[in-house]
Amino acid sequence: MSKNVFKDLGFEEEEAAGLKLRAYLFMALQDAVKSSEQNGMTQKQIAEAIGADQPKVSKILCGKFSEFSIERVTEYLQKLGYDIHICATPAPKERQGKVILDKQLAQV
Repeated sequence: MSKNVFKDLGFEEEEAAGLKLRAYLFMALQDAVKSSEQNGMTQKQIAEAIGADQPKVSKILCGKFSEFSIERVTEYLQKLGYDIHICATPAPKERQGKVILDKQLAQV
């Protein structure tokens, strides 16, 4: 068993890495929407903030991951006031590169 559920489900390495990244960002978007709700915003207000309609916000909260591209997810996160930190570093020579996700905030 790998550390990537998509690879374990039979996706090719590269596609599994992309899905893993998209899922990670989607979960961050869900957290951002929930936080906005906890701060008093309605789903309609959140929808207006991200330039979508209320049913889209509901789909985010219900985990409809497959309905959102990585571009859309990152756009919504930015509109909700979130920075997205991405870093690429060379992999050790003895292995192919992989997607490594870390929730720690980068120091800007």
